Amino acid sequence: MVLLFQNPIVIEEAGATTVTQDNSNIITTSIPTSPTPPASTTTAITSALNNTFSHDSARETNTLTSAFGSPFYELTDAKDTGKEVLSIDPQQTKDSYIAQGIMNGIDNVTEYGTYISTYSSPDITSVGKGMIVQNDNVATFTAEDTGKYDSEGNLLLKGTMFFQSDDKKMESINGKVGLYLYWKDSNGTDWTKTWLWE
Repeated sequence: MVLLFQNPIVIEEAGATTVTQDNSNIITTSIPTSPTPPASTTTAITSALNNTFSHDSARETNTLTSAFGSPFYELTDAKDTGKEVLSIDPQQTKDSYIAQGIMNGIDNVTEYGTYISTYSSPDITSVGKGMIVQNDNVATFTAEDTGKYDSEGNLLLKGTMFFQSDDKKMESINGKVGLYLYWKDSNGTDWTKTWLWE
């Protein structure tokens, strides 16, 4: 389940395809009138979209904050702890990380996670799981997200997390759903913000 993710709009006309991204950038590419355009045309359209699309992380953050209040869980400066190529067709990787964060009502926590990501240019979809730890208190989560890189090399992923915990310290999030944004800019600076869906 993913909120607020916008896909390109494709409008087919006789002898041409018009691609609109967020109603702001329009690209028209002539193609044959055959039902299926050649691969080179599709590649050209995708490349053009990549060159014009730009994320607005502040707007995405404000939209979720307006709907759900302030983020209840924030992570910064995640460190990669492993990367493995699982498949080249489809392109798929397995990535692990550790990150420090703050969760409302629980304070400082450490998150350990692993995600499997599938790449279908320009989109990325991922499924993941992990643990959120504070001393001897542990919550687990599963997650799904989707997103893409923009023309400046910034990555924005939007997803959901499902929390479970038997620990008294973590009981406030047991069975709850979080909606999150993951941002990583072209310089490698990243953050994750999660809103509780109650």
